[in-house]
Amino acid sequence: MRMRTPLIIAFLVALFGFPELYAQQSSLNDYLAECERKYGDDPDLVNGEKYYYPYKQSQGDPFFYSDSRKAKLLIHEKEFAGQQLRYDVFNQKLILDFLDIYGASSSLVLRSEWVEEFAFEKQRFIRMEGPEGEPGFFQLVAAGHVSCVYEWSKNHLLNLNSGVQSYYFTDPVKRSYLVIDGQFYPYKNNGSFLKAFDPEQQKMVKQFMKQSRVKVKKAPDSQIRHVIEYCNSLFHEDS
Repeated sequence: MRMRTPLIIAFLVALFGFPELYAQQSSLNDYLAECERKYGDDPDLVNGEKYYYPYKQSQGDPFFYSDSRKAKLLIHEKEFAGQQLRYDVFNQKLILDFLDIYGASSSLVLRSEWVEEFAFEKQRFIRMEGPEGEPGFFQLVAAGHVSCVYEWSKNHLLNLNSGVQSYYFTDPVKRSYLVIDGQFYPYKNNGSFLKAFDPEQQKMVKQFMKQSRVKVKKAPDSQIRHVIEYCNSLFHEDS
């Protein structure tokens, strides 16, 4: 298999720095061989910059999950399964965790603009333009003519209850949207959920939600998907 050596070397320079790279020149071929074995003749995944955790003095962390989770990535229409990933929702970055051939833990910041989507076991995230036209990652809960997406974030705040100046991360904050014909409709409760639809559809969706006893503010994703399936059936009836 042909190696794309310049790109991999660029990754190594970013990963270890110039002094370490030259000091380990004798093992460079071994490292390149390991990159090829693990990722194939493809630099799309092995690309980015070395990650250093910058919040050691803060309580909590900036991640969707605090620990590294197994995930599947789609980069340039190519799938990379079984990767260890952390999603930094505060900075909107993806951190790839792995062991090098020496057994040392290392982390890499992936190029977000290359990642089309990624998925943990129960959550799928896609890169799309948000309500303000800025690209970002959104959790895709249900797709169709009517889609439901969540935008996740965290805040990094000053701890005013401490005698010394310190900071902490909040729990993840979720913003919920319906997306219809590319238009974002934020919702927090059943009333704002219904505003995304025309008056006649509102009546039918409201009745369905009442019969199903759905309160979208606290509903699990499975219930939201059930409601979205019904909403999409209304558009199918109109076509």
